[in-house]
Amino acid sequence: MKPFKIILFLLVFSLSFIELKSQQQVKIPWPSLANSPWPVLRGDMQGTGRSEYIGPRTNNVIWRKDMPLGVIYGPVIGYDDNLYMGERALSLDTVNYFYCLDKDGNNKWTFETETSYANNVGPLIGSDSTIYFGSRNNNLYAMEFNGQNKWISPNLRIGLQLFISIALNGDLFIPAWDTINVVSQSGILKKKIAVQDLWIRGIVFSPSGDTMYYFDGGGQGINAPGNLHSSDLEGNNYWTIHLDSHNWGTPLIDNQNKIYIFGRDTSLSKSFLYCFKPNGSVDWKYEIFSYNLYTGPTMDKNGNIIFHAFLIINGVQKSVIISLDYYGNLNWITTLDLGINIFDNWINHELVCDAEGKVYCGSSNGPYFYCLDSDGTILWTLDIGDLEYDSCPAIGSDGTLYIGSHISSTFPYHTQNLIAVKDKPNSISEYTVVNEYNLFQNFPNPFNPSTVINYAVKEAGLVRLKVYDILGAEVAELVNETKEAGNHTIEFNASQLPSGVYIYTLQVNGFTGSKKMLLMK
Repeated sequence: MKPFKIILFLLVFSLSFIELKSQQQVKIPWPSLANSPWPVLRGDMQGTGRSEYIGPRTNNVIWRKDMPLGVIYGPVIGYDDNLYMGERALSLDTVNYFYCLDKDGNNKWTFETETSYANNVGPLIGSDSTIYFGSRNNNLYAMEFNGQNKWISPNLRIGLQLFISIALNGDLFIPAWDTINVVSQSGILKKKIAVQDLWIRGIVFSPSGDTMYYFDGGGQGINAPGNLHSSDLEGNNYWTIHLDSHNWGTPLIDNQNKIYIFGRDTSLSKSFLYCFKPNGSVDWKYEIFSYNLYTGPTMDKNGNIIFHAFLIINGVQKSVIISLDYYGNLNWITTLDLGINIFDNWINHELVCDAEGKVYCGSSNGPYFYCLDSDGTILWTLDIGDLEYDSCPAIGSDGTLYIGSHISSTFPYHTQNLIAVKDKPNSISEYTVVNEYNLFQNFPNPFNPSTVINYAVKEAGLVRLKVYDILGAEVAELVNETKEAGNHTIEFNASQLPSGVYIYTLQVNGFTGSKKMLLMK
């Protein structure tokens, strides 16, 4: 082969490799956020809705719990798989409530706020286990892990919003109608960033943490004009995109800092799922008939974008879930057609996907909660009765899916509205098909002295799972035996080891994967 052809071949190969790698999506490290299964709504500060854990493939409900004032935004999951959530409805008392439950639904503690206004702002768990939540009484609260109040930041005009955001340095960003309030980890209001018509939108960040993205405008309806903004953390604008209308769900940001939103084009009068480049130019767009107000896409680890929308199929409007590849090409469309009409499948929240690419969503109007496989097949539905579903579910480290639902903001007698779904132990091999090898992040992390490591084996083979210290010395051999294809779990007890960073490595059938974990005694 001639030198020029060799160089050209290598260049094309390199570009193809870079293009392929760009599709892979991983969790972006965020030191100010708890390294727990679901520390904030949408799972991370990029609004991906992607869990590192494998959720249920069956609709096996392991428990239901009465949350009398309902749950709208939550739960989130902290260390030790504790669940945190506020309430949806006004209280009949002179106080309202914020809850901490264990993973089995047992109450650990309840905090009472000072008024009957609902504590319905999506909470957030900091890296030090501080729990932050907002209330309709316009206060921001910081709680110790044991339920003791650390501080209150008052008079923030919080209203009802999707969730609190946290920057890499630990500052909290609270959107409030016409202002982004920036509050320190000690509860001090550091600055106010004026944003006209900000309303109550969530804020997400670039992978580097130095850029924030948020909506303004949009009014109180689906057809009101608005803008998507990119700015630094002081509010200095990089660019603005004007749209006839846009969704209220948070923008999705991928590992390459591309931005995904729903919007209606000002010139074409058509609705699209947009993918914008980091500089604000359109990378691609996918036309849809319409979208719901609070909806938002999720992105799996292979870069597939999955979202709810409405399409006209054979002259009839249908509620559908759509999957696109990383470049905007169609993977599949699944029609949601249970019930009497389209309103029974009114998905008005942001979708969630698990480590296998399974997708979870529920109807705000109808009784159905859905689980779709990564190829669009509906694996199961769950009848949630008269409950409304307006949030996004959370997945715990043991694969439990938590669904928080409600009836209305004025009804104080909600029942059986916090739902936990988990596969039966003997049903995993029956229902789960593992399509790849994978090593998952241990949980809890940091840990003391025990932690759990999950891994997936595509084909039977000799599995070696070892733990090394930071200098590369082997400190433990957890597995050295043949394992069948499937998902496996092992507990690592480090009671005899000193505090520090350790690396665990999985080797099986030519696959090698490694992850870090932190032992803190």
